[in-house]
Amino acid sequence: MRYFFASQRLVARPFTRLDLDVLVAIRAEPEVARFQSWECFTEDDGRAFLESNALRNPGEPGWFQFALERTEDRAVIGDCGLKTFESDIRLAQIGYTIARQYWGQGYATEAVRGLIEYAFGNFPIHRITASVDPRNAASLRVLEKCGFVKEAHFRQSEWFKGAWVDDAVYAVLSTDERLRQYL
Repeated sequence: MRYFFASQRLVARPFTRLDLDVLVAIRAEPEVARFQSWECFTEDDGRAFLESNALRNPGEPGWFQFALERTEDRAVIGDCGLKTFESDIRLAQIGYTIARQYWGQGYATEAVRGLIEYAFGNFPIHRITASVDPRNAASLRVLEKCGFVKEAHFRQSEWFKGAWVDDAVYAVLSTDERLRQYL
């Protein structure tokens, strides 16, 4: 199977129809969904996700999600996404979701490092951002370990799951000299 990028323990590959059950299982977990945009994630949601993603290519405007597969056993343990903006394809945003049983094992950090190296190496991207709920301390640590810098903290700027919440914006630039130490 073709893949987009790899790290020491992961391969980022396209999603297939065979990934439906594991995708739904990962995203339906309440702790996984806590800081994500969805409340619950059903089989219908999974089918729509896979159909939409199959029509996209990385680097094109909009989100493209990569399946994250462990090399040791080919298990899909989550996904990461790259969004480029139609207004300027040199600007991008990332996101990532890891199955709960794999939290705290460095997989998110590996995925983000691989994703930013892939994005900067294959597309004319200059700036990658991540928008994170500041209560998600684990995600903040992942970004910092990958060279992202906190640029903003917006207080109660988003209506999210029935409440006003803060939003922290992190970014990394293709021209950041210190980026090499993180990749």
